[in-house]
Amino acid sequence: MAEAHGLPLSIATISMYLRAQHGKPTHRTLCAFSRLLGIPLAQLLSVAKLPPPHDDYLWTPPREAWQLSRQQGDAVNAFIKALADGATAVAPAAPARRAPEYGYTIMRRTLGLKD
Repeated sequence: MAEAHGLPLSIATISMYLRAQHGKPTHRTLCAFSRLLGIPLAQLLSVAKLPPPHDDYLWTPPREAWQLSRQQGDAVNAFIKALADGATAVAPAAPARRAPEYGYTIMRRTLGLKD
């Protein structure tokens, strides 16, 4: 049925849902199930514990996005997905780098003089 309606549901996705072995559903998957099964999208979002969409929830990439390489595009997509999935992990800050100490700096410190 999904294929006949031109919806983005693979057999693997449907199989995982039938066995209740799926992860967090994507909006696209829920929209497809909503159309196929005749269940209101709001109801599926509620069951999936996802917020209802709002008017500006869709992001349209800027026209310059076509200039990205495949790898860059994949990196941007992964970043956006992490944001959408609620990833809040922040990379630790790099330790402050100390300027290299030269002989005169060490000598002034040894003598108790300010730099």
